[in-house]
Amino acid sequence: MSIKRNIIANYIGTGVAVLAPILALPWYLSELGSKQFGLIGFIAMLQAVLGMLDAGMGQALVREISLRFNATDQGRDRAASLLFGFERIYWGIAFFVGVGGAVFADTFASHWLNLEGLPVATGRNAIYGAAAIFAAQFPGSIYRSLLVGAQAQVALNAVISGGTLIRHFGGVIVVFLWPTFSAYIIWHACAALLETLIRCNLAWRVLGVKRGQVIWDKQEFQEVWRVIASMSGVALLGALTVQMDKIILSRMVSIEQFGYYTVAATVAAGLLQLIGPLVQAVMPRAILLRAAPIALRALYVKLSIFILVMTSLVIVIFLLVGKWLLTIWLRNPQAAEVIYPLLTVLLVGTCCNYLYNVGYLNWIVKKRIHRMLLVNTLALVLSVLLIPPLVAWQGPIGATFGWLSINFIGLLISLEWLKKTDE
Repeated sequence: MSIKRNIIANYIGTGVAVLAPILALPWYLSELGSKQFGLIGFIAMLQAVLGMLDAGMGQALVREISLRFNATDQGRDRAASLLFGFERIYWGIAFFVGVGGAVFADTFASHWLNLEGLPVATGRNAIYGAAAIFAAQFPGSIYRSLLVGAQAQVALNAVISGGTLIRHFGGVIVVFLWPTFSAYIIWHACAALLETLIRCNLAWRVLGVKRGQVIWDKQEFQEVWRVIASMSGVALLGALTVQMDKIILSRMVSIEQFGYYTVAATVAAGLLQLIGPLVQAVMPRAILLRAAPIALRALYVKLSIFILVMTSLVIVIFLLVGKWLLTIWLRNPQAAEVIYPLLTVLLVGTCCNYLYNVGYLNWIVKKRIHRMLLVNTLALVLSVLLIPPLVAWQGPIGATFGWLSINFIGLLISLEWLKKTDE
């Protein structure tokens, strides 16, 4: 399947995945109130933090499946063996983290969240909800990796689009009919589980191998485990850094202020996802070109030009109509006034992250894990050092400057792919 077709499919899927929660957000805010919406933001933050467990494994598995998956029976059998082994790891992680979250729910609700008058039981329900949603949706990541590596991205994005629409448009109907936090949690957990099961069925159909005929190949597992483990550790640092602003804010500010920051972060994260489909579609081709430096470099140049155009469009549109769109979208001028400056700084950091992805892709292709480790470690240290004093000094907007700083530094280091000696 061509890169262009995969890119189009990825952008359709990502467009739905980004726009659906953004369109649903004002309804959630209106029906549940700003404080309970703050708890929804906290759940989203916990999902992102817990999802870091897949950060490196997912990228590494896409790489390994791309190398193994081909039209021959042997290639498909090797890919099936990887899926057979790692899906048990993913389901096991989902179970233990879900149980652990439920066990420590009271501790988080009582000693971490600033509930600002909400009952502790409501905060505890938020932790229960985060655990349930994580347990339902985390295993779907392994099936996503298989489908990306096998370049079945059109089918994958059809599932993602359908699942997102069910989750959020259905969620709006649920909170409109039953405007309670518990109804929101139950619906989203059920929708996540349904999507995971559909991804599972699709992944095995794409392989064309029956699960009952596959055995755990210990040698196949050992061949990839070292690479996957090392990339997981590196990506874990990077993903933790991306969430550090929200982790710190959830402890330092009220749940209502955190809710407003979550709105800005949701928009910034949505725009950040615009780069994902492009990199996802290019990654299998880049991996296959790893031994052809001239062709690989040409691919990076094309990717960079596309990203620069995308970045310019985001900046121009936001400068021209950003505040107006924010006010119309939220239907709350007071909230828009609070959120607009937060979003401005977050988007500058997001644009830096766009360009950083080219260098990061190069490190994945060439297995330069030490470079990824350097950048992610530096970014994590800086975020821990910068964000708390900035928040204490300037409030929530201080966290946005921390996000901007770490993305700018990552961009500078990632530009090494421009050197002609980078063969």
